[in-house]
Amino acid sequence: MQLWNEYEGQTIAEAYPLKKLIRPEGRSAFFLTTNGTGTPALVRLIEAHFDEPEILERWRMVSEIKQENLVAMRKYGEAMLDGTPLVYAVMEPTEMSLAELLQNRTLTVDETRQLAASLLGALGALHARDLVHEHIEPSNVLAAGETVKLRSDCVREAASPDGDESEVARKKAADVHDLAIVLLQAMTGRRTLQGSATLLPSPFDGIIRNGLSGKWGLGEMAAALGPVSPVQVAAAAQRPAAQAAQGAQKEPAGERAAKPPVTAGPITMEPGQSSTKASANLFDGIEEAKTAEKAKQAQTRPGIPLRPERPVRPAIPSQTPDVRHRIVKPVQDDPRRMRLWIVAAVAIVLILFFVWRLTRSGATAGASADARPTTAQPAEAASPSSVPHPTPVTPPPAATDTAAASTPSTASTARTQWHVVAYTYNHEAQAQQKAEELKKQHSSLNPEVFSPNGRAPYLVTVGGAMTREEAAAFKRKARGAGLPRDLYTQNYAR
Repeated sequence: MQLWNEYEGQTIAEAYPLKKLIRPEGRSAFFLTTNGTGTPALVRLIEAHFDEPEILERWRMVSEIKQENLVAMRKYGEAMLDGTPLVYAVMEPTEMSLAELLQNRTLTVDETRQLAASLLGALGALHARDLVHEHIEPSNVLAAGETVKLRSDCVREAASPDGDESEVARKKAADVHDLAIVLLQAMTGRRTLQGSATLLPSPFDGIIRNGLSGKWGLGEMAAALGPVSPVQVAAAAQRPAAQAAQGAQKEPAGERAAKPPVTAGPITMEPGQSSTKASANLFDGIEEAKTAEKAKQAQTRPGIPLRPERPVRPAIPSQTPDVRHRIVKPVQDDPRRMRLWIVAAVAIVLILFFVWRLTRSGATAGASADARPTTAQPAEAASPSSVPHPTPVTPPPAATDTAAASTPSTASTARTQWHVVAYTYNHEAQAQQKAEELKKQHSSLNPEVFSPNGRAPYLVTVGGAMTREEAAAFKRKARGAGLPRDLYTQNYAR
C-alpha cells in the first residue's frame, strides 16, 4: 500500500475524485471529493482487513437514520485502488469542529443548550437502533451549514457477539458519560469537576454531575434540559455585523441578559427526530472573538463571556447534584470490622507459613534422594536390615510442577494471542518504518511488526501478545498516548 497522499488526483469507484488529503487515521484517510456533479463532499477510505462486511453493515444502518444532527452518509461500497482493496463512504461536507472553537473561547449557557439538544438527538437516534458512538469528543462534533453534527462513520454495534445485554447497557452508559464530559468541556474548558466546590449554571449542574456518575441516561438529560430556543441567537446572527455591534453598544448588558428566550417545543428522543437548527452560531465569530479579546483584556478574562449575575444553585429536586461529590467528612471504619480483618490476615500468614514449610520439607527430601550414590547395590541384593530408616520414594517436586504447568500453558495459548493493531500495511518495509517511528515516540508501548500468516498484511501492533482483557486495557492506554482512535484488538490464535 502507498502513502495516503500519493492517492491524491486518483478516482475512487469511477465517480469520486480524490482532490485533497484532509487527514490520515491509521489504516484510513479522509479526502475532499465531489459527488460527480460538482457538489463538495467528504470521502473516507479504509484499507480492507477481513472486516469489510462488518464496516459496510454499520454504514448501511447509519445511512438509514434520517436525523439532522448526524453527518449524512450519501454512499458507501467497496473499491480497488492501485491493487489495494478498500471500502469507502461518501459523506456530506463539514466545516469546523467544536475542538477548534474551544481553543478560542468556552460556550455560554444558551450555546451549551443548543449543543446539548443536538447531541442528545443524535445519540438518541443511534441508541434506538442499538448503535453506540464510543468516540464522543469535541473533535467529532462538527458544523455543517446551520446545524451541529455528530460524526457518524465511526459508530459500532452495541450488541456483543455473545448477546450479553449488560454489555449493551454498559456501552450506552459510556456514551452518556462521554456526552457529559463534552458539555463540561464546552462550559469550563476542563474535563473534570475538580472537586465538590465546582458549581455549574442550572440545569447543567444536575445534567453533568448525574451524567458523569451514571445516574441519568439520555431521557433524564433531555427532560432536565427542557425546551430550547433555536431562534434567539439565530436572529442575532442574521443582522449585519456593524448593526449588531452598534446595538450592543447602546443596549446595557443587564437589559440584554434580562430578555426572555423564545421557547420551542420539548425535546423528544424518537428516531429521526430533529432536535434544533440554527446552531451554527456556536461556530461563528471566531475572528471577531479574537479581536474583542484584545479590547477587553482589562475588563474580563480572555475568551470568557461576561455574566450579569452569579449563578444560583439549582433548587429543583430532580436536578439536585450528586451528593457524593460534596461529602468531605472522613469515614471511619468500624473497629469490629478492623479486628476481623486483622484476624483474617494473621490466619492467612500462618497458612502460607505452613505451606512453605511443607514445600521446603518435600524439596529437601527430593534433593537427598537425588544425592544418593549411583554405586549402591541392586534392590534385590539388599536386605531389609541394610536400610535402617526406609523412606518412600517420591518424584521431585520440580518435575511435578513442570508437568502440571504444561497443561494450563497449552490450554491458555489461544487466550494469549490477542494483539492491539494500530496500523496495517501491504509491504513489510513500510510497516517496519512505522514501528521504528512509534518506538521513538512511544517506546513504552512496545510497537512491533506482526504478520498473522507470514505474508501481507503486515500489522503494526503495540503491547505484544496478551489476553483479551489485557488487550482491551492496552488499547485504552494507547489511545490516551495519542495513537489513532480506530486501533482495534483481534485474536490471532491458530
